[in-house]
Order: sequence, then structure tokens, then C-alpha cells
Amino acid sequence: MLLSSIRTEYAVRRLFAAAALCAGLAVGAPAHAQLKTVNAGMQPIVNGPIYIALKEKYFEKMGLDLNLIKFTSGPAQFAALAGGQIDLAWGGMGAFLLAKANGQDLNFFAVFMDYNPLEGIAVGGASGVNSVKDLAGKKVALVQGSDAHYGMLKALRLSGMDKTSVQVLNMAPPQQVAALESKDVDAVFSWEPFLTPLTQKGARVIFRNNELNPGPAFLGWAGKRAWLEANQDLIVTILKGWNMGLKRMREDPELAIKYAMEWAGMSEAQARAIQKQLIYFDATAAIDPPQPPYWAKGSRLNLVLHDFFAFGKEYNLVKGDTDVDGYVLTKFMQAVKDGK
Repeated sequence: MLLSSIRTEYAVRRLFAAAALCAGLAVGAPAHAQLKTVNAGMQPIVNGPIYIALKEKYFEKMGLDLNLIKFTSGPAQFAALAGGQIDLAWGGMGAFLLAKANGQDLNFFAVFMDYNPLEGIAVGGASGVNSVKDLAGKKVALVQGSDAHYGMLKALRLSGMDKTSVQVLNMAPPQQVAALESKDVDAVFSWEPFLTPLTQKGARVIFRNNELNPGPAFLGWAGKRAWLEANQDLIVTILKGWNMGLKRMREDPELAIKYAMEWAGMSEAQARAIQKQLIYFDATAAIDPPQPPYWAKGSRLNLVLHDFFAFGKEYNLVKGDTDVDGYVLTKFMQAVKDGK
């Protein structure tokens, strides 16, 4: 698997220090040698608080080397997490919940953003499809078991249609874009950064997951429970660094655009379009009852995740049961809130 790190300079410095020691040179221990490293998966999205916290060295100043490793999907991260190549995987709570039910050791420790406004159904500009009802009998490409798949089912039901009303084709986002452009499919249910390139070429978005109110696309990092429990200090540092990056982003929003362009490799126009719709939360929002991602048994987000799991069962996407209510470990957020 090809892994791309945002901070390869550390590897170079470590190699130099090791070579110097082998040569019998007296070298002082560089500051980064004292850092504790966390390898964290990240998908190529706009993520202002994290990119800012890295660039401004907020994590480093707290003794943490947060090493971002680029992935384009959740499943690839699951394999890396299971194999010990990464400590944390970034993605949507719904899709990760289905993976957990299928044997992946995954627990979230915070909810960082609402991505629902950035997920939607795109159709060709001249297709004549103007609503979900117009998709009856047509081909829709999406990722099976994803927020998009769940959103498609809900959109159909909101329109008085059943799940057999459209032909669903399981397809990765890059292939979805090509298929819509070549008219091999009539629509795609995808997410940013894949929607903007389509709309820039004339495609139209006829439905977005935030119309479900709430939709399923709440994002964050998840890890193996035992690792999270054994590294509470590192998780608390990540949460504090996120809040510092979020504060700085609110002071200077342009930093989120600049750093997203650098790390995710997207154009300025695309980064701006995504940042405008993206909703960020404070790192402890999931333990704050008034906040949208509040997590407790019976909360709105908790009920959405129970429904997502039911969707997984309906489509035979899961092999067994899982503890939905215990999916989010809140004690790390509480530690930050308590000032620990």
C-alpha cells in the first residue's frame, strides 16, 4: 500500500541523527526526538483545524508528532489500522459502524465535522432529471454501505419510492465521476472533493444529505479501543490541538484554504466551495447536549446511527450485531472539558 505522509521531514532528520551517532559524532538530541508519534489516516478533504494545528506546530509544542497519512477510502484505512500501520482512521460514523459490526475494532472519541451538506446526488446538466422521483428506473453509482448509500435509500423513501426504484451500481468516487461524464450512469451519489469537479462541468446536484435533518455524515477519527484506552494523553492532546486549530481558523479562515490546497492537492476554487459549506465542531461538542453531534443514548445522532445499522442489516451489509450506544468513547472529551 502506498502511504504518503504530510511530514516527511521528520524521517529525514531522524535518519541524519542516527547516521551521526553511528559515526561516533556528538550530537544533541533534536526536539522532535522527544515527541510521541501518532500515525493518523486522513482522506483528501478540507480539514482546516488539523492542517492549521500541524502547520502552526500546536501538536509539536504539546509533545505530539501527529503524522497524517493520506488515504482515499475507509476500507484501505481499516486494513492499515488492523496491520498497525496507522493508529487512527478518519471517516464517517455510519460506514465505520458497519465495519465495526463486521469485525473491525473501531471506536470514535469525538465528532469533528458535519459533512452532510457536501454529499449529494449529481446528474448531468442536460439529463432532464430534476428530482429524486425522476431517477425511477435509472442507474445510480455510489459506494455500497456509505453515507451516500444510506442517503439514497432515505431520499427514495422521502419521495414515496422503494429501494428497487433505481439500479444501484457499487463504484468508487473517481470511477463515479468518469461514469457520469461518459453517461454510463444517470446519476452519482457522492461527496466532496468529487462533486465540485462535476458541477464545474455542468452537472447539477438535486439532493443533499443535509436535507435528511440530520443526515448520517458526521466525521472524525476512530481507533482500536485498547489503543485509545492506553493512550488517553495522546487523544486528549489531539482534541486540544483541534480546538487550537479551530480557533485560529476562525480568526483567519484563509489558512484553511491555503493548507487544504497544499495537503489535499485541490484547486483554490474547490477548496473555497467546500470550506463554505463545511460545518466544524468544537472537540467536545459530542458531550454538549445543545450541539448537533451530541452523543448519548436516545440523542438525535445516536438514533441516526441505530437507523444506519438497521440499514446495514436490511441490505445484508453486516454479519452480526454491535454496541451502537458504546460506539463513541466520551471520556476523552470529558477530560478536555475538565481541563485535564
